[in-house]
Amino acid sequence: MSLRIQGETVLLRPFREHEAATLWEHESADRGDFEVPWPDDEVSRERVLARVTASGSWRDQHVLDLGVETNGELIGDVQARHCTLTTPPGLFELGIGLFAGTRGRGYGTEALTLITRHLFQNESAHRVQLGTDTENVAMRRAAEKAGYRLEGIMRGFWPSPDGAPYGRTRADHEGREPEGS
Repeated sequence: MSLRIQGETVLLRPFREHEAATLWEHESADRGDFEVPWPDDEVSRERVLARVTASGSWRDQHVLDLGVETNGELIGDVQARHCTLTTPPGLFELGIGLFAGTRGRGYGTEALTLITRHLFQNESAHRVQLGTDTENVAMRRAAEKAGYRLEGIMRGFWPSPDGAPYGRTRADHEGREPEGS
């Protein structure tokens, strides 16, 4: 069963096959943001195609890829990752990317809110987290508007000098104080 999550202005849904080229194009354009080696084009194209083909359901039991759509147009993607081999049960990590020209309109905040709610309500999440470069003000603002809390600074995060980890717990989601606080 393919997952679809409808919000007010955003729909999270599986990619359509023809959108692999669009996703590839936008990911290629964003590569310049990173100062680390990127896989060669053929490996990257295969990775994008695999994501598109498997989107809408949990791939390899630990990755969920969804397109972000508004007004019938693909404007980005969101991923939830949950690896039981490397993290405790109930811990999910999010990633999101909106295409240039669609940022700053609240779509990212809504997409983060929708996927987070889904993870707590349907996937037994106890904690959902995300990280970004400390200088990525827009992402930090979207995370905070979606109810995430800044939890510190991580040195050497991503390829940048520092990263900003954000987290949201089940207690946050349910509007209660966490035990032991």
